[in-house]
Amino acid sequence: MQKKLDFLLSNFKSSCWFLVEYPYVDRIYRDSYYLYYSSKYGRYSRDCVRVSIFSERIHDTDFRSQDHINTLKNNYLGFFILRPTEPAFIGRNIINPPALDLVDFEYCKITVEVTSNGIKLLASGFPHASQDAETLTCAQTTIWSVMEYFGTKYPDYKPVKPSIIHDMLKVFAHERQIPSNGLTVNQISYVLKQLGFGTKIYSREQYSNEFERLINIYIQSGIPLIAAMDDSDVSDSRGIGHAVVIIGKTTNNHSFTKFTTNNARYEAILKKKQLILYDLNNSNCSYVFIDDNHPPYQLATLANPVSHYTTDWKHVTIKYFIAPLYPKIYLEAAEARNFAIEFLLNGPYPLEMMQQITFKCYLASSRTFKHSIALSSIQNNLKHLILEKPMPKFVWIIELSTPEKLKSNQLTGLLILDATEPNISDNKPLIIAAYDNSLVFFDGPNEVLTKFSLSLQSFDVFLNNLTSS
Repeated sequence: MQKKLDFLLSNFKSSCWFLVEYPYVDRIYRDSYYLYYSSKYGRYSRDCVRVSIFSERIHDTDFRSQDHINTLKNNYLGFFILRPTEPAFIGRNIINPPALDLVDFEYCKITVEVTSNGIKLLASGFPHASQDAETLTCAQTTIWSVMEYFGTKYPDYKPVKPSIIHDMLKVFAHERQIPSNGLTVNQISYVLKQLGFGTKIYSREQYSNEFERLINIYIQSGIPLIAAMDDSDVSDSRGIGHAVVIIGKTTNNHSFTKFTTNNARYEAILKKKQLILYDLNNSNCSYVFIDDNHPPYQLATLANPVSHYTTDWKHVTIKYFIAPLYPKIYLEAAEARNFAIEFLLNGPYPLEMMQQITFKCYLASSRTFKHSIALSSIQNNLKHLILEKPMPKFVWIIELSTPEKLKSNQLTGLLILDATEPNISDNKPLIIAAYDNSLVFFDGPNEVLTKFSLSLQSFDVFLNNLTSS
């Protein structure tokens, strides 16, 4: 136990202070306890230890003094639970990244109200726990973690306990479910679907070169992804299979990767019009992994997602990922991106000649996007049009800029697509497009796609999907 505790604590900054409380009733462990541990012959406690994390030195008297409450709130960096399930005893935790020795990154974050020594405080971070390998394997832990995130952040979803996950999987059970042997990709997707998502499974085999780019698009959209990895590609496979959650990425300071394609028609258009496109949905950065075998916020590339493991894992790669989408998002990432590229290169109103253009694709809620537009520097005539235009709950945004403008976080154009429209014929997904001093949208009672002249000025980048660490 000491070795594993040291493994966790070694990741914290040396300036951190800890408050230890016992006994503590943890709702996730109690659920596992009554589901499984209470029926074992060995004696397992029902209670856990809770450890609160602070950035500066604390004293017992601080928690009983009105003068020190604000200091406690400002210095609070989250908590972690220690459960009596040795050797996998690190339970539920939400740790604020500034508590750890990490490089800067952008990630999906929630904030929850907790107590420490009787004082209400706010914990910010992404939910994490180690698997206990009996009621919770890596697959169930990823489901719990994702649902904890969505259930805290959005009213459409609810957090889920281990017993609920096991109940949902009874339909697949042809033998005992506990101790758990893990789940398949389809079973993970099934549970998320039962919990209210319109899940979409992506495989590396099917999407090939686009696979990692699609991961980037969804992460840029603020959607945590469950990734399934194994070492099945090699002849000396050790039978390793694992599931993790991808929740963010490192900042790449506008690293530009030239758009390449196997589409001969697109290549001919780019060459003829002397257009250079830079794809900002490239994967040339490190990603943030929530891995139940390690402390939270592990950083690794998609090409080597297990760089923090021993050499036994060196051949493990991501084979699938599951995107937990809002059920009425019918236009998924690959189709949205392909539609945007076709629209910009082939028209009906293609990009003008001799330009260098950056583009980035991501999903956003129309409410959050309009809020950003209302407060942005975008010119008033375009601002009013976007704000007054009816939109579905989610939209795809394609941001356009130039390498020079993007260094100042400025855009030169955008496309807004209807995420509920999978039929891409006749440009049906398009809501508004503004670029090359033109405005394009469906106008009039007959919904005719029309182009208007617009003296387009540069405007602010939309930055709300991910939070900086």
